[in-house]
Amino acid sequence: MRKRSNVVIALSVTLSLAGAGVASGQSTGIALVSVAHVLDGRTLVVSGWVENRGPGPVGRLVVDATGFAPSGEPNAFGSDGIPWQIAPGRLEHFAIRLPVDERLIREYAVQVAYSRPPIRPLTSLRRTVDFPIYRPLLLALVRVDGEIRLGRLTVRADVQRLPVTQVTVEATVLIIPPSINRFETQRLETFILDVPADRSVVIGLGITHVTLQSLRVVGVQTRAVW
Repeated sequence: MRKRSNVVIALSVTLSLAGAGVASGQSTGIALVSVAHVLDGRTLVVSGWVENRGPGPVGRLVVDATGFAPSGEPNAFGSDGIPWQIAPGRLEHFAIRLPVDERLIREYAVQVAYSRPPIRPLTSLRRTVDFPIYRPLLLALVRVDGEIRLGRLTVRADVQRLPVTQVTVEATVLIIPPSINRFETQRLETFILDVPADRSVVIGLGITHVTLQSLRVVGVQTRAVW
């Protein structure tokens, strides 16, 4: 009789431990699918799908995205929420907008977690942003200014903290003929200048009756490694 009791007790303990192991180790089956990014003006839009690959519904989720500068420090943050239930085998879309500053976003991390305590990460991933995506933005962010004095055109390029080494500038000037020459009309001339980052370039125009009409950034050269 004593032997039978020991068997029953041992069997009960074994079943209890097995049940506890299944409950604590059970995965929610949440996965990030088709995560991608596009540049919209000065905003990096990160989007994708959250898929429930688990056996039961999962809800009240938050999707966070953190952007990292080339130096490695975080410089942007955004989030999206999925407050409703995601049934097994179903997907829910998310879109997060990360503002881009002068340091740009070289990498970003996406994480899915429960939105209410205890907050527990369910899945995450990290992606790299290819530099060419920023070329149109760099053309808009680089600042140039210029002036004409005594027939000399000065153009300066201010790249702030952008990974730019040289700026190509199109300068248009208006040439005004002297009043004594009644047969010559005013005309526009355009010059293409390569200006080093955060420096100035000066060229002599050879005439004094001239005014600066416009400056336009038409190209940039960037650092090989950023």
